Amino acid sequence: MNGRVKILIVGHGVLGGAVLDFLSQSGRPYDLHVGARDLQRASLRVNLAKYTAVNLGLSPAIEVVPLDLMNTEATAERLAVLRPDIIFNATTLHSWWRITQLPADAYQQIDRARGGVWTPMHLMLVRRLMRAVRDAGVESIVVNASYPDVTNAALAAEGLSPTIGIGNIANAVPGIRLAAAHLLGCELKAVDVQFFAQHYVSYRMPSTGSTNGAPYHLTIYRNGQKVRPQELGHNEIFANVAGRFRRVKGLAGQSVTASSAIAILRAFADQLERVVHAPGPLGLVGGYPVRIAPTGISIELPQGLSLDDAVEINSQCQKYDGIEAVESDGTVRFTGESAGILRELLGYDCEAMALDECEQRADELAAKYSQYCNHLQS
Repeated sequence: MNGRVKILIVGHGVLGGAVLDFLSQSGRPYDLHVGARDLQRASLRVNLAKYTAVNLGLSPAIEVVPLDLMNTEATAERLAVLRPDIIFNATTLHSWWRITQLPADAYQQIDRARGGVWTPMHLMLVRRLMRAVRDAGVESIVVNASYPDVTNAALAAEGLSPTIGIGNIANAVPGIRLAAAHLLGCELKAVDVQFFAQHYVSYRMPSTGSTNGAPYHLTIYRNGQKVRPQELGHNEIFANVAGRFRRVKGLAGQSVTASSAIAILRAFADQLERVVHAPGPLGLVGGYPVRIAPTGISIELPQGLSLDDAVEINSQCQKYDGIEAVESDGTVRFTGESAGILRELLGYDCEAMALDECEQRADELAAKYSQYCNHLQS
């Protein structure tokens, strides 16, 4: 990347707005652009970011650009003109927190289906974005926030996988490091981890102190030396993550997810070499430690763990999130249990979704969910 790095943020809601704030307060000479359908609403959010930055003695360059992902041709034309170095996708048709706003009993019932069943609504917009990137002929790095554990892998079948995802596994790593440092009696900077797990573990373990049997791989290092399991057990670490180091969650805790995006975006923008944790790198299912470097990205593997082993761990782990498999042609198969819960509660019957079906399925699921919510209110 030569000169000022051009970053396009697509979506300016809770997460996209927080990422905009972090970038505009970084003091780095980025050219920031916010793509939106509602230009007036986006302009208000951009001005909020500018006001905050000015109070900090900064004057970031931020522009709003018209962008409607539902119009792939127009999006491609816009990208061809703008030619962003980096695109951050913060769009989805179903934000994760929507079901948390249901009445408690209804939330507990539908949450049994886990996160994977909403894949059609996470996949639709990022798929259109990636088609536009391809059609525009740009070589933008695309960082995806829309359920990248699954959507990145599904899109890989079409050669449309984003570069990398954010959040999820990355949200669990700070707590693990804090807990390990506390239990080892050392400074945080002495502790590094290599953690392999799908989205399910990243939200389950910090809340309950357990993975509920979902597979993962975790290696702890102190001053570069591997800590033996007999020195520090994972159960003890996880209990401390959910106890002593428990954090604010939900919408109020979105700064953790946003900061994971910033770590990745700045590594690319500033051409740094940095190891991060991220979901969906290289079109793989689940989450991994990833080395970002000016030459590209690669998976950081501990001694004794192969990439095939790491992928298999994530493939098995995703079943706990309601995903039976992401097949080589991009078809997403849901577990019978999760599909059955949505069939029972919403009347939505989908055990497998081919990529070409994702928009039809997204529309159907959105309609069924809306009917469900209306019924609860009646």
